[in-house]
Amino acid sequence: MSNQNARLLAHLKEIHSSPVGYTVLHCHISAMPVSLRTRDNISQAIAVLNELKRTAKMSQVFLLSNFEVVFVGYDILPGALRSAGSKIHKLFGYAEPRGKTPYGTGDFYTVMELATQGKRLLDFAESVAGPGEGQEVAATGSKIIDGKLLSVIKGRIKGTDLSSIMLNQPIYAIDGTGRMAPLFHELYVSIRRLEDAFCPGISLTGSRWLFNDLTEDLDAAVLRRLSSMPELGRKRFSLNLNISALTTPVFRDFDAALSPQQRANIIIEIHRNDLVANFSLYKKLAPLLAAKGYSLCIDALEASLLPHLDLKGMHFQFAKVFWSDDAPQLAAQLRCRVDEKGGAGGASYILARCDKPEAVKLAQSVGIGLLQGKLIDHMARNNIPAVA
Repeated sequence: MSNQNARLLAHLKEIHSSPVGYTVLHCHISAMPVSLRTRDNISQAIAVLNELKRTAKMSQVFLLSNFEVVFVGYDILPGALRSAGSKIHKLFGYAEPRGKTPYGTGDFYTVMELATQGKRLLDFAESVAGPGEGQEVAATGSKIIDGKLLSVIKGRIKGTDLSSIMLNQPIYAIDGTGRMAPLFHELYVSIRRLEDAFCPGISLTGSRWLFNDLTEDLDAAVLRRLSSMPELGRKRFSLNLNISALTTPVFRDFDAALSPQQRANIIIEIHRNDLVANFSLYKKLAPLLAAKGYSLCIDALEASLLPHLDLKGMHFQFAKVFWSDDAPQLAAQLRCRVDEKGGAGGASYILARCDKPEAVKLAQSVGIGLLQGKLIDHMARNNIPAVA
């Protein structure tokens, strides 16, 4: 999936034709002193907004790559947003923002009504998303999923074998000569095949909050399917799961049926945005999962986030960084993080979405020995060594 910057833009374009009733809280966390932009402060800020989501219909929280946080809600009073903004500002010690906000003010947060001020937010979202982003629905011409169809799909998924829409992609370990060997395979549900099977012509990702709701049912369906696979435990693989899925009866049943060796062959991938939004729950679950023998991997990292990220004590055996065209400019920071692997609790870094030769060159230059992507698959199939 695209990053949160692009998701915000796509969401705003989705509701652009009918903005009445939508209000926005934009917290300018990037303007806070670096010493205050800690993982704990940001996760607590997200928790305040998640609590607000319970009272707001069709609401969505976006944590952008520059640590700005945007809440978009429907049928919620601006006063409630200002109260939430004040609570979040308190978490940061009511520190004065450094510099002007994107809207030219010196405030910690901005409250807007999309019907009258949506252009300002849209301009901001376009500036942080970059060219060509936020166009997923428009490009496909697909209709967007609604709540009624979502209920139908959720019901069908519970009684369906998802084998035909489950794909896998290897993560390769690269030795000193460039030879590649699969370390484990990432299992995932193909969204395109899911759409073709359950709702042809309809975009499941066009409505982010409905799609996020659907992922909980997909997690359960994938776990049920894996429980019936005879090869489970003979191969090492990773699963992308919501943190909340790890507390469900379906996961408890899945876990109870596994032997210690089978657990040792499973890597649970946690999306970075899910980690921030549910940090307290993760802190409770991670030691228990690690003690049982599972490996944990933080997913969807961007190179620009690494200087602000501290994974020590987080129980992550792996950290997956997505390749991007600006990643080589941050090679020094990435190299520092990879060098920390030698310390206690260090994670092994994976460079994913390697679809260009420049990605292989970057991995070698910073010491990353685990690669994933279409180009890596092609090289492995054709016995092409991974050398820059």
